[in-house]
Amino acid sequence: MSRPIILDTDPGIDDAVAIALAVRCPSLSVVAITTVFGNVEVERATRNAREVLRQAGVRAPVIAGAARPLRRPIRFVRLRHGPEGLGCVRPARPALPEPDRVAEAIVLLSRQYAGLGICCLGPLTNLAHALQLDPSLRETLGPVFTMGGAIHARGTYTRWSEFNWWSDPEAATLVLGAGLDLRLITVDVSRHMGIPREAIDALRSAARHDERARFWSDALRFYADAQHGSGSAEDCVVPDPLAIAVAAEPALVTWQDTRLTVATTSDEFRGAVRETADGARAMIATSVRTADALELVRREVFGEWIPMRRGSGLWPMPGNETLRPPEERGHSKP
Repeated sequence: MSRPIILDTDPGIDDAVAIALAVRCPSLSVVAITTVFGNVEVERATRNAREVLRQAGVRAPVIAGAARPLRRPIRFVRLRHGPEGLGCVRPARPALPEPDRVAEAIVLLSRQYAGLGICCLGPLTNLAHALQLDPSLRETLGPVFTMGGAIHARGTYTRWSEFNWWSDPEAATLVLGAGLDLRLITVDVSRHMGIPREAIDALRSAARHDERARFWSDALRFYADAQHGSGSAEDCVVPDPLAIAVAAEPALVTWQDTRLTVATTSDEFRGAVRETADGARAMIATSVRTADALELVRREVFGEWIPMRRGSGLWPMPGNETLRPPEERGHSKP
């Protein structure tokens, strides 16, 4: 039986891959896609989610959500995802404002679908709003897979902080302390989710005669260049699909029960995550079969253009990536 999930996202290029994976995984049933500010404005995020569904040939409800953090000024990452959020892709439809109905939708759907999970790929503002609307949500909502935070690894926005939790640390604190079944996938393990350049080149070749391959080629080439510079042979890192892969195949990860706090200061430690004895309880992914997760992405999203050729260098071989302690990385939280 497939797991019903809500996909809460701010597309964003890696979010786009995650959406396509979620709607194609037979073990998942996407009951709604909810959007939030983050990589781009919520209007663009909503429009982009619908464009990804169109490219995937799948229908699902898309509900616009929070346009700003609970308390902070808003900040975007246009250089990484492009002005429209999908790299070189220019969606034909305009990005138009819509009312925020996500909190009500999460509460309603959690009552309608037993064990409903939610995969949060952006700032946690939508889920925070839902918990403020109905604190009993913690009793009806199933597992919450969250892409965010940095524990031992260097952050993605500041030295200490990952962008999603930096964007709205108050929302992260509220969600963390709500008593949910929270499964946290941090930068420590998600940074290994890399699509090889050879695979992107294969998409570019297929794009000559396939509109959908062109969509992915234009998005991923931009994303890889934004990460590493034009002409680099480095992989294109796509963290967000890992949360979907873990929701679809729980055996991909090993979890550690821990207690965490999030810094809500306004200095360089804003959004920083620490393991503390008096923190809120959460499960963090400590070991991930990253290449198996990437193989799931290849098979379900890119399989018609990128065939399985183990050992060729086109796609990685299965293996494990582990969250290493800070002394092994020469980096630790204050």
